[in-house]
Amino acid sequence: MKNVDICEALYALPGGVVEPRRRPIVKPMAIAILGIVLLAIDIVAVAEGSDALSMMLIVSGIVLACYGAVVSIVRLCGDDRVPYHIPSRSYMSRTERYYHRDQLFFIEAALARGDRAAIDAMPTSNVAMITLVGYHAADDSLDAYALHEYVDMEYRIIGDVRVIKRD
Repeated sequence: MKNVDICEALYALPGGVVEPRRRPIVKPMAIAILGIVLLAIDIVAVAEGSDALSMMLIVSGIVLACYGAVVSIVRLCGDDRVPYHIPSRSYMSRTERYYHRDQLFFIEAALARGDRAAIDAMPTSNVAMITLVGYHAADDSLDAYALHEYVDMEYRIIGDVRVIKRD
């Protein structure tokens, strides 16, 4: 499912409230460093007789170091951009909810009213016939929604992307 439409609608808001940014590499680098530290602890501080502890440190260290390195490289080399909300100084969180087809009218009505509480209160489904993709600012001042319907083996957007501003 493409999120290009919803992201482009957010980037086109007046005043440059939302801009595309790369995710920071600080967290994956910290995870990689933690893995290396675990490997160093195994080499330096573990006694010869404690094989279980040694194996646990080696496996955890290798997994964490590899995960952190791979995610860091992907974030550095990749072209993936995510919406960043400038007033709240945070990345917008993405949600994806699935609904039955018979709830479409109620979802559209709640989106037209800009009622996030009603959207959150609706029962969800495990079958993705109707999918509501949303981006939310950390301070709840901005929400953006795109409604998709699963038809003929693909997701099609229903209507326009809805951007809801709150003051």
